[in-house]
Amino acid sequence: MGHVSTFYRRAEDAPTAWPELSVVALARPLETETGDVLPVGSQGTIVGTWAAGEAYEVEFLEPFQALETIEAADLHLVERWAR
Repeated sequence: MGHVSTFYRRAEDAPTAWPELSVVALARPLETETGDVLPVGSQGTIVGTWAAGEAYEVEFLEPFQALETIEAADLHLVERWAR
């Protein structure tokens, strides 16, 4: 739940999507594919947008490095990147 395995449509500039390089935080804990758990509030950077903002590819550096695809409902926007 909350972890998205596949989204086929890529949205580069979808008006409903948060822009890439924006900072987001987890709204709930997330178990990664490797079994590690990112806690609530872990912040990461959006590096990909899927299905017009339904999910995001997010890179985390703390508390450990991870790259995960996460549904938008499981994220909070911390800082929107302005182009």
